[in-house]
Amino acid sequence: MADDQQTLLDLQQFFPYQFSILAGQISEYIAKIYRQKYGLSKFEWRVLATVGQHRQISASAICQFTQLDKMQASRAIGKLTKSGALVQQICEMDRRANLLQLSKSGRQMYLEIMPLVKKQEQSLLSGLSMQERSQLTDLTQKLSRQLADKQT
Repeated sequence: MADDQQTLLDLQQFFPYQFSILAGQISEYIAKIYRQKYGLSKFEWRVLATVGQHRQISASAICQFTQLDKMQASRAIGKLTKSGALVQQICEMDRRANLLQLSKSGRQMYLEIMPLVKKQEQSLLSGLSMQERSQLTDLTQKLSRQLADKQT
């Protein structure tokens, strides 16, 4: 019986589970902004935000930057291109590659959404002190680097 207690996993105390639940909650909290007014999925939002940040970027670089798999990124890019938010341009250095950039309407959408999601982020973090925010960022980045090192 004692061995059973040692082998049982309490998900509420298991960090990967806690972090996964928290990530989902945060994603849903931020999604209220881009889903309600713009009808974007979380994958479309990640692609739009990434292209907005980088100005021009390839689909494969989007996958690397966002950690989306090829199918998720491809569907999001397809929908954003079809809606006119993204445009594809042939890369001058490598004619085989396409670069994505925001169209005029995509840029406008990006510029409208960014202050709203930043405000939502501040609301989310309002219960933490500046020191706690800094610690959270540092610890999250440290864990991410640690995991990246383990995967290489």
